Amino acid sequence: MRELRNWLLKLAAETMAREGSEDAAHDYDHLLRAMALADTIQAHEGGDQPTIWAAVALHDIGQTRERHHGGDHAQIGAAMAAELLTNTLFPQESIPAVQQAIRDHRMTGGTIPQFLEGHILYDADKLDSLGAVGIARLYCITGHYNQKVYTPVPSDITQPVDPLLVRQLRRRPDYSPSIEFDLLFGDLPNRMMTLTGRELALERYGYMKEFFTRLRKEVEGEL
Repeated sequence: MRELRNWLLKLAAETMAREGSEDAAHDYDHLLRAMALADTIQAHEGGDQPTIWAAVALHDIGQTRERHHGGDHAQIGAAMAAELLTNTLFPQESIPAVQQAIRDHRMTGGTIPQFLEGHILYDADKLDSLGAVGIARLYCITGHYNQKVYTPVPSDITQPVDPLLVRQLRRRPDYSPSIEFDLLFGDLPNRMMTLTGRELALERYGYMKEFFTRLRKEVEGEL
């Protein structure tokens, strides 16, 4: 079984290299972290390991095409995953479940994962968006677009916000990780799909909240 896991990670690395991936927040290291988290969750929650491994390994392979050509990398990646896995050593009957998990993994996607394997991908991916790693990844993204270290949520934005609106805000020059945290992360631990995911998310979320609270105080001269 471990040979399959390693083969899937190698397939993902080769695909990302071929696609020209240059996104430090969604790179191969992100896949390795998400895979380790998925293994932890699966050990407590169950689920089909090959499906989980393939979904985690391939969930972001559509990122580069979205960045250059538009569209939704979850939908793009699901189609690419089927092409990559067909007629390989991967269990062919599991390919549709892999595709569904990938389609449903986005926090701003407007869909909810339908099966346990999709729940585990969602939770593993979101856990890597929290805590110290999550902070670092947010600054990788905003740094790429030369955006701000800190800005408050724009006054014309009311919460709760439509996640699709966040996608538009992410391209504004005054966007910042603090806006992303305020708009998308507030109830994230409660939105995790598994009990194990919720338990892991609570500690990471607490650390992240403390960081952005301190950042605001420093920027506003309170500290």
